[in-house]
Amino acid sequence: MRESEETRERGELESFHSEKLGWIRYRPDQVLEFPEGLLGFSDLHRYVLIDHRKGVFMWLQSLEDPAVAFLVVDPWAFFPDYSPEVPDEDVEALELREPYNFSLFCLVTVPADPRRMTVNLRGPVVVNLNNRRARQVVVSNPEYPIRQPVFPEGEEAEGERREPRD
Repeated sequence: MRESEETRERGELESFHSEKLGWIRYRPDQVLEFPEGLLGFSDLHRYVLIDHRKGVFMWLQSLEDPAVAFLVVDPWAFFPDYSPEVPDEDVEALELREPYNFSLFCLVTVPADPRRMTVNLRGPVVVNLNNRRARQVVVSNPEYPIRQPVFPEGEEAEGERREPRD
């Protein structure tokens, strides 16, 4: 048995060097399996979620390619009315048998001006918390865009200085 297989069985921490995040440590039971990969990254199947320094954001780090990490967010932190309809074939593929034992997050795109960041509400990632199987799905709700602005136009990012009013 290889050393990493023994470590997985004992539940000890494993280490991985990410090009964006540096050294990260995770438990084997934190690994998310994407049998089909993410859209555009079908050859990468193992990821972990790493907390970002700013509250609601996390990193989805590939464990197979140290250069691949996506910023993700809980969509309900910004869009409390978000209610995606996950297609039945995705529910079956994820083996979701219990209605509330899943997690969902969305990929974030951050341009040079972070005030213009967008979130992909059309293609959320759904995770079955029982078997850690995950899948990026395409929701059937037509009102959810691929590039939904996170901050309403004109709203300033947290910590940005505002000009005093007269």
